[in-house]
Amino acid sequence: MRLKKTLFGNYRAKEVEDCIEALEEGFDREIQKKNEKIESLRKKIDSMKNQEKEIGEAVIYAKSLVIEAHDRAEKEAKEVLEKAQKDYLDTRESILEEIDTLTKKRAEAERLYNLQKEKIKNIISRIDDFLELDDIDGKPKDIKKIQELRKELDRPEEVAKEKEEVVPEREKVHLEQPLAKTGTDSTISVSYITSRRAKPKKKDEDKLDDDKGKRIKRLSRIKRDNFL
Repeated sequence: MRLKKTLFGNYRAKEVEDCIEALEEGFDREIQKKNEKIESLRKKIDSMKNQEKEIGEAVIYAKSLVIEAHDRAEKEAKEVLEKAQKDYLDTRESILEEIDTLTKKRAEAERLYNLQKEKIKNIISRIDDFLELDDIDGKPKDIKKIQELRKELDRPEEVAKEKEEVVPEREKVHLEQPLAKTGTDSTISVSYITSRRAKPKKKDEDKLDDDKGKRIKRLSRIKRDNFL
């Protein structure tokens, strides 16, 4: 908008006022547009801030879940490892205790076996000494002693006593197959079989002693067992 001058070179007051008013209205409109745009941008910024806050909270929550899952997995792994180690140590200790127990039992069994072995060797040696006597018939007290030795041989150590199978109607004398001479240079296995019967009465003991003495007399030598 152009202002026209008068003949005297001045501007008309009304035109100047209208121009100023038009400029003010234009400035007001521009300022209003700027304010509206600023408000719109401010709202967008606020919205983005809210989104940023939500994203930050989501990130923090995700991190907390990751940390919690990691801690839980680490704890479970530690518990599983500790349990496995404990089970291993318990099993190892149990096996070692069992091995120690079996070793002690074996040592005790070997000790008892050696004691019984020495006892049998001693008894057989004593029986051999009695069998070598030429006048054994004239010494009934020696026969009785031999019978006591044979009974002692049949009786195991009390600490090593074990359950044996019941043999119906007959049983073997535990001499581990003694060997006797047969009149030649060869030897044969001899097993004594006795029937199960009632204990002889007191009056028959002498007769039984004589019979046993005769059987013992027929043995010239009892050969030692190979394991002895």
